Amino acid sequence: MRDDLLDFLLSEGPQLSGQLAVGLEKWLGITPAAARKKIERRSKSVRELKLPFARRAKFLYAATQYGSDKFWARLAEALEEGNGAYARVIRALRARGGLLPLAHLASAAGISSGARQISFERVWQDLVDTGLFQTIEVPGLGECFAFARKDASLDELLPDIRARLIAETVLLQSVHEWAAKLGLGSFGSFKLRICQQGTAPTVSVFQWDLTAPSYVSALATWNSGRPNPGFMVLDVLLKEQVELNDLLPFIYKCKTLRQVRNVRTLQFFVAHRYTPKALDAIRREGIVPATTESLFGTDVARALMELSGTLTQAATQAIDPEKFSHLFDKLGKVEGAAGTLRGALFEFVVADVMRRTVGGANVNMNKIYRKDGKDVAEVDVRVHVPDQEIRFIECKGLLPGRLLPDSEIEAWLTKRIPSVRSQTLENSEFKNIKLTFELWLTGELSPEAQRRISTAQAAVDPERYTIKVLLARDIEESVKRFPDLRKVVKQHFLEHPMAAPIDVINPFSKRQISQVEAAFSDLARRDFGSTPTEADQSPA
Repeated sequence: MRDDLLDFLLSEGPQLSGQLAVGLEKWLGITPAAARKKIERRSKSVRELKLPFARRAKFLYAATQYGSDKFWARLAEALEEGNGAYARVIRALRARGGLLPLAHLASAAGISSGARQISFERVWQDLVDTGLFQTIEVPGLGECFAFARKDASLDELLPDIRARLIAETVLLQSVHEWAAKLGLGSFGSFKLRICQQGTAPTVSVFQWDLTAPSYVSALATWNSGRPNPGFMVLDVLLKEQVELNDLLPFIYKCKTLRQVRNVRTLQFFVAHRYTPKALDAIRREGIVPATTESLFGTDVARALMELSGTLTQAATQAIDPEKFSHLFDKLGKVEGAAGTLRGALFEFVVADVMRRTVGGANVNMNKIYRKDGKDVAEVDVRVHVPDQEIRFIECKGLLPGRLLPDSEIEAWLTKRIPSVRSQTLENSEFKNIKLTFELWLTGELSPEAQRRISTAQAAVDPERYTIKVLLARDIEESVKRFPDLRKVVKQHFLEHPMAAPIDVINPFSKRQISQVEAAFSDLARRDFGSTPTEADQSPA
């Protein structure tokens, strides 16, 4: 017996039940009611995907179509057309290069924790179950949510994504100080996003990239003679140009939040630039569409744009050390931003030393090692001389005198070294070459850490691998032949902090807000930033 519904799906491809009913009407010349009956009485050869869609629609497909390219393409279209939580996740993921830390997903996609809403855990788990998405552990970023790509490896995605996340962190730290100095947020109570789940800045039922209680008169309310704060909420996205689809999850958060009683917010979105449609949409909703240039001036805005490109380029090839040092000077005047940049700069310096001093070497930064499809370790700088040796370098660029936590040494010795060595030896090409695991540190080691390293070095058979530690004096020796690198290392890692500018000696977190009104010309020349605190900002 002919199965009209199955034949139509095989001809036209998987689709939502509403679209399918309309198609059957035209294809068979039947009434809408008859088309709906055919769908209700479908055979077992027509399957239904167990995902909720808008207006109780069902995603239907022929059993033989599951897993095909057309199946995945149509499913993605159906999810996005639904305009619900699943659609917002897809838009957020596309806007951020196809991968983002799971800790950022609820904020980026506008997933609500409110009553009668699909929970965050269910949203991402449902999407993973479709096979279109995956969760993966990325060293340095933690658990991440990503498209289940077949055509691009994670190694190809990560340099751009890491660079964007670093630039956004610098931006958030700078916005923190800018907003605090203007009095937009309660001093000392700002909270910024990090890559650790359960720590996201939260106001009401939504997570954000930056939040702070605000006593600005338009936001605060009074009860029994006491003020109750409103909130400053802000998200960022540093891509070349933010489009309307990129903004829809944020706009959804803002519109929904306005319907919550007793929660007043001042809403910001910060980007490099916006398309006309995106700018029009965000202005219509009464949201402040800030740009890096409008907040910090042209020089800082350009430096933030250059930072992403420089970090991406540095992952695979040498760049001029003066360029990175110039960006550091532009963006790193405040304690929080300086710390973020210092780690990235030191990895670049070590990689450049290797390129200049090790002949015939292939030098890679942020090399990921995986086991059973999961990321188990990351090497900051890997130096491979074919048929001779591989050096795995852990980079810790700290200020002089700063102590590296003992937990970092323990993780390096007991987790990263064994994992990386095990994965390396699975490649027959590397079984008979020299393996060296190195720690390059500009700070200090505790006596316990020194003892732990000495014990590990003594216990290792040098025929298998060796462990080395290079401290500040060794690093200074390694760059002394290269004036450009020596200048960068001395300026940012080896000089005593008291030789640093006053902005570093007296960081924002230890200063009081000046009571003297600053000139606008002075504000325009300043770079702003700071570090987050742990104050809880959810309204009672």
